[in-house]
Amino acid sequence: MNRRTDPWLITLTVLLVIIGLVMVYSASAVVAGETTGEQTTYVIRQTLGIASGLVLCVATAVTPMRVLRRYRKVLYAMAVIGLILCLVPGIQHRANGASRWIGVGSIHLQPSEFAKIIVLITLAHFLHRNRAFLADPRVLIRAGLIPLPIMALILMEPDFGTTAILGGLCSIMLVVAGARYRHMLVVAVGAVVVGVPLMLLEQYRVQRLTAFLRPWETMDKEGYHIIQSWIAMHSGGMWGQGLGNSIAKLHWLPEPWTDFIGAVIAEELGLVRLLCLIGLYSLLIWRGMHIAQRARDSFGMFLAATLTAMIGFEAFFNLAVVMGMVPPKGLVLPFISYGASAMQSHLWMIGILLSVAAEAEDVPVEQGWLRPSKPKSQAAK
Repeated sequence: MNRRTDPWLITLTVLLVIIGLVMVYSASAVVAGETTGEQTTYVIRQTLGIASGLVLCVATAVTPMRVLRRYRKVLYAMAVIGLILCLVPGIQHRANGASRWIGVGSIHLQPSEFAKIIVLITLAHFLHRNRAFLADPRVLIRAGLIPLPIMALILMEPDFGTTAILGGLCSIMLVVAGARYRHMLVVAVGAVVVGVPLMLLEQYRVQRLTAFLRPWETMDKEGYHIIQSWIAMHSGGMWGQGLGNSIAKLHWLPEPWTDFIGAVIAEELGLVRLLCLIGLYSLLIWRGMHIAQRARDSFGMFLAATLTAMIGFEAFFNLAVVMGMVPPKGLVLPFISYGASAMQSHLWMIGILLSVAAEAEDVPVEQGWLRPSKPKSQAAK
């Protein structure tokens, strides 16, 4: 098999990772120096996450996709075990009322970051095997059962947002695979009927929604992050205050190297450079969709398209939260925000995309909506 590399995808990923390292150091150096006595604490931890993520990325990139499909059940079982361990006292690590991590000391792993990818691998295999029967509602029901155990375990952590995201990603893959829109409409209605009561079941979720709708009324509580983010972005203007010169990261934004690192970028580098960052994400999405279109088979296309959509939506929603456009969720900015598990999982996704690209055919795959069907006249020939 002719395996090749995708220099565009590699270059864009490297640029984003380097920008992320610089901004994590800029956002965390002063606080890390005051709390740990070493300004490079967080950037060193992030570097270790990048190093381990690169190992996973390279190993996946040089591995044929058939191997990933062959061990999908093993991966799925590992994801279930990891999520169960998040609920076991003594092994779990709790923070902010949730038990989404496992580990000891300062080494923590968030299994849900990897579980999302594993569910998509499993679902892509199922849809590839049953791509001729997607008009049958029974096949769609079986497809819908694949993510349910993982979603239930994630919801128990509790993590409603990741549960909803995983459900949305599975729906995107079904659309890419060619599921009928009327069936997807039924799925969407069912998700709303089940999801809205679940969202309103916990008071903190209601408070987040209220803070989004009326942030100034809760400016000393739930609305605090959004307002301080607005102030930081406004003070950055078009060209920013200069790298390292953010005021918000010193006094107002708690842990600005994580979810709200976009506000630090806007304050230090300005709107123009923030738009350049958005441009890098746009190019990454373009490249991922190009890889999906050129995939060797429908499995690679379904998986590549959905993983690319995941990266794109995470980037969009993170920056939208920072700008106050959507309610806070806690999503990281891919390749930029601090967090070893998120970095490792995103680099694993890049490895999968590189593996799909390595096996690409010269003629794009003609499955799903990414490639228009041939005209009937050509089909007849």
